[in-house]
Amino acid sequence: MAQENPEFHLVFHPVVGEPLAVRSRDYESLESAVDSVTMALEQGNTLRFELNGRDGADSGAALVNCSNVVAVKVRPVSATGADDGQYL
Repeated sequence: MAQENPEFHLVFHPVVGEPLAVRSRDYESLESAVDSVTMALEQGNTLRFELNGRDGADSGAALVNCSNVVAVKVRPVSATGADDGQYL
């Protein structure tokens, strides 16, 4: 049986507007998540994520245009403190 990727929470801070919190299981590790999002930021690519729903409820998908993002915080769900994670 294949092992499921860990869940990561990402918070995108746009040039204008409120931060957007999303989640993803598309990455095998924190390093691969950081590398992928960093590349998207550098190239201005659009990424697709699941929106964070309340109490684990599915709440849809979000497309993030990385050319309009000034900062991103990537945090594994297993992180314990509010300051755990990595800003890009």
